[in-house]
Amino acid sequence: MSFPVRDQGSLKTFQYYKHLLENMRVKARNHAELPTGDCTSLEHLLWMCDTCIPNIRSDGRGYSVDKYSRWLGYVQGVLVCKGLTTVHAERDRVREFMNE
Repeated sequence: MSFPVRDQGSLKTFQYYKHLLENMRVKARNHAELPTGDCTSLEHLLWMCDTCIPNIRSDGRGYSVDKYSRWLGYVQGVLVCKGLTTVHAERDRVREFMNE
């Protein structure tokens, strides 16, 4: 499925995190729907990536920039808190995407 995407930087960043988590053998799961779910779990972060990727669209059918930007910040923040990356590493890595 192909759809118009103007924000290549956010899309590539979500795809990077999706790949990172899948390489760790994480399986996507929405923990927000579980009675005792942990929305900081790696499973939930992967679910967020999987949910956002097809919704970063420029045709008015996806999420608003505000929504997927909040989700992206959440994923990055949890990955930093879990020690899987650092703020500085992410700042430097995503800069290359942000100019696209």
